[in-house]
Amino acid sequence: MPTWAKTAILTLAALLLGLAAAPPSRSQEVALEDFGGTWQFNRTRRDLRDLEEGIDRVADQLNIFIREIARGEMRRRIQPEGRVRFAIQSETRATIAVDDWGPHAFELGGAPRSVRGPNGDSIRVGLAFRNGQIVHRELHGQGHRTNVFALSPDGTQLTMNASIGSDQLPDQIRYRLTYRRLR
Repeated sequence: MPTWAKTAILTLAALLLGLAAAPPSRSQEVALEDFGGTWQFNRTRRDLRDLEEGIDRVADQLNIFIREIARGEMRRRIQPEGRVRFAIQSETRATIAVDDWGPHAFELGGAPRSVRGPNGDSIRVGLAFRNGQIVHRELHGQGHRTNVFALSPDGTQLTMNASIGSDQLPDQIRYRLTYRRLR
C-alpha cells in the first residue's frame, strides 16, 4: 500500500474517532418552542442573594432619611415569581402566565397591549422573541419592568434576568432568577 494511502486512512480514522468521541452538542440556536411548558423557581441562595443585592444597590443610592423605609417597601413588593408558564401557539404568537397572573396571549414583537396586572391595575404588556430569548415587558403608571428569559444549553433550566425601573428610583433594580422545567 502506498504511503499516501496509509496517511489518508490514518487521517480518516483519526477524524472518525475524534467525531465519535465528541459528546453530542445541543444546537446554539434556541427555538421558541423550546420555552414551552411550566417552570418552577429553584429558590437557591444565590438567586435570593442576587435579588436582595439588586434591591440593596438601589436603596443605598437613596437619601439617608428614606433609605431603610424604601428598602423595606421594595423587599415587600418585589417577590420572586414562583412559576412561569409559556404556551407557544405559532412562530408569531405565545402565551405567558406568571404565578396567578394570566395566561395572556401576545403577538410576538407586536405593540404592547393593555391587560390587568397581578394587582388588578391596568398595565401595558408586550412579548417578543429575539436572539433565542423571550423578552417580556410591562409598562406601569409609574414604572416599567423587563424580564429576559433564556434557556440553558441542555434546555432544563430557564434564567430570568429582571430589570425594574421607576421615576422614583435612582437606578434600575436588576436581578437574576433560575427555574427548572416541570413539564
